[in-house]
Amino acid sequence: MKKLISIILACVLLVSVFSGCGIIGGAKKTVFIYMCGSNLETKQGLAGKNIDEILSANIGNNMDIVIETGGTQTWRSHDIDNSAIQRYAVRDGKLELIETIENADMGEAQTLTDFLTWGQEHYSTRDSMLVLWDHGAGATKGVCYDENYSYDSLTLKELKEALENANLKNKFQIIGFDACLMASIETAYYVYDFAKYMIASEEIEPAGGWDYKTLCESYSESRDYVSVGKAICDAYMKKCKDKGKLFATLSLFDLSKTPLLMNQCSAAIEYIEKYTGKADYFSEVRNAMNTCEKFGGDNSFQGASNMLDFVDFVNSVTGEEYKDLIDTSDFVLYSVNSGQRTNGGVSFYYPMVYNEKEVNDYLELKVNDNFNSFLTKHYSNVPTEAITFSDKGSIASDGAFTVKLNPDCADYFSQIDFLLMTKDESGTQHVLYTDNDITKDWENMLFKSNFRGISLALDGHRLFYTSVANNPNYASFIAPVKVNGEKTNLRFVFVWDDSEFNGGYYQLAGLWNGYDENGLPDNDITPLKKGDKVQVVTDTVIENGTPKENYSKEFTIGNDGGIISEIPLDGKEYQYVFVATDILGNTYTSDMATFEMTVSYDELLNNPLPDETFAAKVTNIEPYIQ
Repeated sequence: MKKLISIILACVLLVSVFSGCGIIGGAKKTVFIYMCGSNLETKQGLAGKNIDEILSANIGNNMDIVIETGGTQTWRSHDIDNSAIQRYAVRDGKLELIETIENADMGEAQTLTDFLTWGQEHYSTRDSMLVLWDHGAGATKGVCYDENYSYDSLTLKELKEALENANLKNKFQIIGFDACLMASIETAYYVYDFAKYMIASEEIEPAGGWDYKTLCESYSESRDYVSVGKAICDAYMKKCKDKGKLFATLSLFDLSKTPLLMNQCSAAIEYIEKYTGKADYFSEVRNAMNTCEKFGGDNSFQGASNMLDFVDFVNSVTGEEYKDLIDTSDFVLYSVNSGQRTNGGVSFYYPMVYNEKEVNDYLELKVNDNFNSFLTKHYSNVPTEAITFSDKGSIASDGAFTVKLNPDCADYFSQIDFLLMTKDESGTQHVLYTDNDITKDWENMLFKSNFRGISLALDGHRLFYTSVANNPNYASFIAPVKVNGEKTNLRFVFVWDDSEFNGGYYQLAGLWNGYDENGLPDNDITPLKKGDKVQVVTDTVIENGTPKENYSKEFTIGNDGGIISEIPLDGKEYQYVFVATDILGNTYTSDMATFEMTVSYDELLNNPLPDETFAAKVTNIEPYIQ
């Protein structure tokens, strides 16, 4: 009898030991975190900082938190091994190692499947949540980029494969993407069979990521998972606003409504196709694409995600019937943003900056047959000379420089901008900036200059800049700069406000590094700081077919952290060229107009001109030779 009692006690002790170290989860809820550290951890220790937030959470004993780590060359904290996959549990505010296994590619479906299969064997899945932590890059590129395996990522197809092969016992209450650019129709379509709700961002996520203390505590305390999702969104947005982030977004989706959303997508495409044959129907669509909210990079200059806001696009397209077809309120349960945004919470892919492989990859996703047919129709039959001018340059009755495109190129038209240039004493042409501040008559495909004789400047230093977006709330710009010797990009916006002169004011967002060599967007926009040493690009010249940037002398940012303003141009003559872009990204130039200033620098400095009041007259129009 004593021997039997000893055996029983030993077994009980063994079970309690395993339970204590996390091999057998005893809680009713589980949060699974698939933490692919990538260069976010190697360079900035961001994964470790989020783990610190997790460890600070007061979650009691009713919830397990399980973290799988990997995907980075260097873990900067918590003694995590970068040469292996490791699984941890959180116990009493401490990170406890459960097991270490051979290193594997976290951008492979099998690695995620193995984690979820193991998790189901040892932890409760009745009320569970899955968070995918790392970079995200949109519908065609996916999430979780493993730095140890050439930044291989989980594509949407691989993500679905991983979830299917895990043979989940129960749907996740929430699947979350703490990653950039994943709050899309396409992501929802690929995961809606595996979770009830989804949380993700349309935009690039700032470096701090989500607020994991709030995530853990709210999930632990409530079974109302809509309220939990809202709490996660609100805490994330507070974290972003506290750090002065202008472009952050986060959304909560009801994945059960995904089929309804897909039907609405089909209805939208059918509406667009009704206008086939109308001279300007596709230009209307393209104009909506140009003016609606876009996320990540949105031009060839800085890189492009090609992710657009679905709701904002709908509201930008002419036609009340079309707008009535779309109601995403049942699908998008909650959406927050940090400032000047008109986003509706869910994005979709559209090749604003065309890449043939990317479009083919998207077609392979087969998210929506109608949309695939639409893309195939408009991108597989583009003529060699897609855009032609019926008038390459003339002077309008009000003195503006005008051009006109042929109506039959409307189906292939993407956007129109202008280059402002000047010549030095040797006759070399210097491009000062490119903008889309143009008077546009879409019905007649007629475009006019709106030249007020100004440029934009940082702390009085004239910038070479590019306009990248223009919608009813704001226009956004990007300018190449050097800050403390490092090349980067300055991002700023013009906020529309009727109470201000010329309808708005400029607001500096910060510094953004664009897309890296792996096709990943920089995950943060960092503020300029007092004492930063800055050189701005003043203009570019073309040397042997290659643009060369000319930099200003170095100056120091003051207490205000940098101010964007309009300053007068100080020359006598300028050259102006319209540049039209087709849907494949090919460009077509107008003739070149020479403007002679009619208002002096001092006059413009003391009395800036209102919009559509011209500071120069056209003195000559000639063919433009690049």
